[in-house]
Amino acid sequence: MKHIPTKRNEKAVDGRWTSWSSWSGCGPDCRHHRRRSCTNPAPSGGGRYCPGKDLSTSNCTGGLCKVGKEKEPALSYGTEAEEEATPAETEADVALYVGVFVAVAVFVVVVIAMVMLVRRIKGRDPCMYRGAGTEVIPVQPDLTQTALGNGVQINGGFGEKLVTPLLSHHFPVPPSPAQSRAPLLDQQHQQRSLTPSSTGKPPHSGSCPSVVSSSASTVSHPSTISDTETPSGRHSVTSAALPPNLDIEYIAWGTVTKSGGRICIPGSGITLTIPPGAIKKGANVEVYIAVLREDKDRPRLSDKETILSPVVLCGPFGVMLKKSAIITFQHSALLNSQNWKISIQASESGTEEENPEWKSVVTLGNETINTPLYCQLDGRQCHVVTDHLCRYALVGETEEGGGWAVKSLALAAFAPSLYSAVDYNIRVYCVEDTKAALQGVMQVEQRLGGKLLDRPKSMPFQDGGANLCLCLEDVALGWRCKPGANYQEIPFQHVWNGRQNNLHCSFTLENVDRSQKVRCHILVYQRGIQAHRQMLKVNPQDIREKNNVPSPTLTWTNQPLGSTVTANDNGSPLVALDQPIAGFRLTQQARKQLRTFLDPPNLNGNDWRRLAQELQVDRYINYFATKPSPTEHILDLWEARHRDSSAITDLLNILRMMGREDAAMVLEKEAGSWL
Repeated sequence: MKHIPTKRNEKAVDGRWTSWSSWSGCGPDCRHHRRRSCTNPAPSGGGRYCPGKDLSTSNCTGGLCKVGKEKEPALSYGTEAEEEATPAETEADVALYVGVFVAVAVFVVVVIAMVMLVRRIKGRDPCMYRGAGTEVIPVQPDLTQTALGNGVQINGGFGEKLVTPLLSHHFPVPPSPAQSRAPLLDQQHQQRSLTPSSTGKPPHSGSCPSVVSSSASTVSHPSTISDTETPSGRHSVTSAALPPNLDIEYIAWGTVTKSGGRICIPGSGITLTIPPGAIKKGANVEVYIAVLREDKDRPRLSDKETILSPVVLCGPFGVMLKKSAIITFQHSALLNSQNWKISIQASESGTEEENPEWKSVVTLGNETINTPLYCQLDGRQCHVVTDHLCRYALVGETEEGGGWAVKSLALAAFAPSLYSAVDYNIRVYCVEDTKAALQGVMQVEQRLGGKLLDRPKSMPFQDGGANLCLCLEDVALGWRCKPGANYQEIPFQHVWNGRQNNLHCSFTLENVDRSQKVRCHILVYQRGIQAHRQMLKVNPQDIREKNNVPSPTLTWTNQPLGSTVTANDNGSPLVALDQPIAGFRLTQQARKQLRTFLDPPNLNGNDWRRLAQELQVDRYINYFATKPSPTEHILDLWEARHRDSSAITDLLNILRMMGREDAAMVLEKEAGSWL
């Protein structure tokens, strides 16, 4: 039997690890794994097993994952990796908390800044016209009606007193949606009244009620006026949506229908005429006209330009008119110098904007058929015929190649009604020579308790750079000026550019003898032009005697707003109104017949073109030629320009002089009793 030997001396081999596998995907517990095996080589011959672990586990999100963290201590692998991730997680938490804190702090600061800004804006609004969350505030003036027939109403505006041949009413105001404005409106409305004329004569052509409709105007829903009664027994007749930041003392509004209407700010020379047919049939449009008195509302002019008129605002913006409206206001240009280059500037910016955007719409003499408006410039009045209601101002400068342009300034001196025995302060204003500018001065002085010393004087002021000089002369004994304080100069640019509404300077007199009363003269002139000078007189005794008596000039420039005149549905007036003065003179029937006669051109030339020539509105006659009825637009402008009692008689004479007896007979038939 053969013997097989065994391997008694086999060598022992220790096991060695293979290289680690790649990491597994990140699991739902935010961990990934890798493995190795003890097969490189495997232990044999009694060799030792590979030291260490064959599974490695670690956090796969850089320590930011929180899922399953509470179970981490129970894991048998990866403890070292977890302990290494803890500082990174802590740093990330701190960064997150810091970011949230900074964001909250920034948000709080922004909210506080916005609240302070809103309060500051509201603080600049003296009329408290800004409501919460709205850009326009509906103002609802009320009416105490007195019916003198079936359905006539007199709708009140704002003003102090008014004498018209209409009715007498008082105007309290109900609580407004803007409660903070109620005391102001109520106080002003209760001071407004209308008194009947004792003579029955038409009012002076220089004044007009705030809103006047023609005798043919209608009320679409008269029942809503009489059926809606307030607790005080007054009836709401209109709701005008007015822009914010307007001086309530110098705004007028009213509801206009297809019959047209005239809205006037009395004492200012400012009127908005909506001609018949401008509003579509069946529509009621609430329109307004106002004077803007803040310095920010004036156009920004070049050094060569000067403002010649008040800044007039008409609205509402965007209202669709079938015919052009006419905006009438005074200007201060002295046209006899014939050295003016005059333009109309317009702006559609809101009244709350700090820097309104202005643009030149037309320069007189440079019109084309594409010019959006027509400007009729008379001696002291400007009539803007336009389809767009916005803000307007008249601006001028010296025409190149000629002499210097000349404008008219209004000079007015004021002093305190009650002054001390130690000193006496005199304020001298230099503003545009318009009623609206003087109204602004009067308003300021009323708030200061000032008294007008002398009737305002007009003085020519010439372009060319010469300053305006003011000199205190003939000071009474017992009073004196400080050395060198009796003479002042206002720089030319301050006067000519008109960047300030109420430009003025002041003089102070000191009392050295209390037994003497102050008396002096103020000489105003332009340096180097002695021919253009004015003298203002200061008489303190006269002022003291009139401390409690309103100034005649103050009364003249501060006439109130008046009334709205409407009629019943058949268009017939129910009260004997002075229609030729207060409203439109020509009826719709008369206008239609005049259009029929004068619109067609004829060989003799005595058609609408001759009418425009005789009425002196033919400076740019192509404007009327582009209209469907040139005659009707000429008559609209005639209605706005000629408010005197002889207007119809003058028009009748013009038609006869033209040889148009057919047209003259229309006036005789329609307006016979007024001729």
